[in-house]
Amino acid sequence: MKKLISIIVLLLVITSQGFSQETGKTNDRLKINDVHCHYVDFIQKTDGIDTLLKRMDSADVENIVLFGLSVTKLWTDFDREQPKYYDDNDAPVYYYGFTDVIVAEAVKKLSQDQQDRIYPMICGFNPVDKNGLDHIKRMVKMYPDFWVGIGEVFFRHDDLTRMTYGRNPTANCVSMDSVYEYAAEKNLPIWIHSDIADPMSKKLSFLYEMEEALKKHPHTKMVWCHIGDTRKMETAGLSDTGEVYRSGLADTTRRLLNTYPCLYYDISWVVYEQIIAPDSIPSKKWIKVFKDFPDRFMVGSDKIGDFSEYEETIRKYDVLFNVLPKDIAQKLAYDNLFELIKKKPKKDK
Repeated sequence: MKKLISIIVLLLVITSQGFSQETGKTNDRLKINDVHCHYVDFIQKTDGIDTLLKRMDSADVENIVLFGLSVTKLWTDFDREQPKYYDDNDAPVYYYGFTDVIVAEAVKKLSQDQQDRIYPMICGFNPVDKNGLDHIKRMVKMYPDFWVGIGEVFFRHDDLTRMTYGRNPTANCVSMDSVYEYAAEKNLPIWIHSDIADPMSKKLSFLYEMEEALKKHPHTKMVWCHIGDTRKMETAGLSDTGEVYRSGLADTTRRLLNTYPCLYYDISWVVYEQIIAPDSIPSKKWIKVFKDFPDRFMVGSDKIGDFSEYEETIRKYDVLFNVLPKDIAQKLAYDNLFELIKKKPKKDK
């Protein structure tokens, strides 16, 4: 069934590439910068850097923001099968600092031209541990002139939150203050996963956590991953509650962008299918948001170690690109990453 869905999505992408519903104009297949990809999965395994680069080439992805994964799934002594994803069973996850070394060593072995396509980030620290900044500085010292940002930092994250050892992290926890300040000082943008809403009530119950962080650290560039949306927030076919959430998320996003100039978003993972383009039909309300804030959104694959369906995942955005004016589609697909991160100069051959 999963394979059938992937084929259908790919066919929709292919048929959409030539025609824009809104402008009636054709867009060539745009080069993409993937701003959200995990090199490893929840047990720190990966298909490998060479496979990832091949998948990028086939998908017309020029550059990629690459994270490790800050937590690892525990395989308990009483579980017969090894869980590979965080919600495969109820076993907890724990923080895993070595994930950053795995990323760094994989990238460092590449040729310079290949390295220049990869923008690695530090994520292997516990957000509620005040020693977290020491880990970040340690990685910077071990791999100088290598890291371009911090993330993806997990705060509220549906069931992953309750599965994580220790106190639940939130975007406004005091232990993150030194990390935010260091990030601003070193011009390191932070990619953040912080659920905006409670899946039960569909209310934006946790918005205040992210907003307090934004207010307290106005000079820190923050990328709010998935626009705060998460699994279990499906709205299609639900009652008025779901529609209130869908509409409220767009209105809240607009208000936040007007208020906080250092806030950016990536639209990877479930937010695209659930909110922005349900059934591969881009929402008119969200198209208007992208037009009004063309410099503040980016796209990503959010793959986690398994790159077998990479092209289908990253090219799903072609449906959106083709209903946007070409200059705005170019910004979402490619340019906006380099509003946050300095583009690596291409070496003369």
